[in-house]
Amino acid sequence: MKYIIDGRFLYGQVLGVQRYAREITAQLDKMIKDKPYDVEIAVPQIDSEGTSAEINSYKTKYDNIKIVILKGVSGRKWEQLTFQHYVNRQKAKPVYLCNEVSLLMKNGIVTVHDIAFKTHPGFFTEPGDWHEILFRKLMYLKAFKKADAIMMVSQYSKREILDNYSLKNTDIVVAGNGWQHFNIDNVDEIIFDRYASRIKRGRYYFYLASLAPNKNLKWILENAKMHPDVTYVIAGRSLGDRSGIEKLPNVVLIGYAKDAEARALMKYCKAFVFPSTYEGFGIPPMEALCMGARIILGDIPVLHEIYGESALYINCNDADVNLDELLDNSDAKKEKEAAVKVLDTHSWKKSAAGLAQLMDRYAAGI
Repeated sequence: MKYIIDGRFLYGQVLGVQRYAREITAQLDKMIKDKPYDVEIAVPQIDSEGTSAEINSYKTKYDNIKIVILKGVSGRKWEQLTFQHYVNRQKAKPVYLCNEVSLLMKNGIVTVHDIAFKTHPGFFTEPGDWHEILFRKLMYLKAFKKADAIMMVSQYSKREILDNYSLKNTDIVVAGNGWQHFNIDNVDEIIFDRYASRIKRGRYYFYLASLAPNKNLKWILENAKMHPDVTYVIAGRSLGDRSGIEKLPNVVLIGYAKDAEARALMKYCKAFVFPSTYEGFGIPPMEALCMGARIILGDIPVLHEIYGESALYINCNDADVNLDELLDNSDAKKEKEAAVKVLDTHSWKKSAAGLAQLMDRYAAGI
């Protein structure tokens, strides 16, 4: 028997779902030696930037999973047609790890990170987004009808999907995110020299910026306006005038931060602030926890599920909060003890083991 993993995640920017796929497959690679089935990762011959797969430097290396290069350019057309046709020719089961599947799929293992398109259509406000919503509706109807198994990243996402879809004769597994990819020893503190007059260790709140509606940048800006004596350090690409950040004197906008710089900022911040209104899981606070940071999160069910008492919680719709007082009036020792439990609970190895168990079962015909 053979499993073929959709490998588009090996190309391009590493965001949440790409990180998930890379880390899960890296751990899976260590588990499948001597298994009675083969595992391949199929990748497009050309990535979206025009780079050939033969010379593309994959960040994830494999010993037991075979990389197969298929003709075509990375994108949905390749995923919908080329990848699925190859799966059919090989009489294999496809494995999708990044929230997308081929509309031609007949079976397989599908990972669903969230269904924001259905539960929060207001997030999709750009011109032409209705095409995306329609495509995702069709895609998930197909996935939930044909998949042998659905992997979900949290109990919250599992409940959300079961509330919105009918899944019959489908295995459901919760396999969340980990944090072990975050190299806690690789910290680049040069950022403090670069902004010596504005960023002082232990005197700022840190936020990883995004214009995605659920990331709630608006909360950060409103809180910064209400508390001009509080310093925010915000890292993120291409925000500019559209966000209003540049007009706030107590906000230090540093642009894109390399991983090692982000780790330094997490290590020395007063707290990492994550006022998200919707997540399937939410990896950044876990990265902050492993750097020893205190975390302040949006008061939503999934973040309570994942982080419990390791975090402090804020109303996502009310920015009138004094964060210094919130920290001073809470039990930092209790948070730290809870953080240890959170980090012990979540790992890429555990989640990859869930995928390996599914593969074992189907290979054995169970």
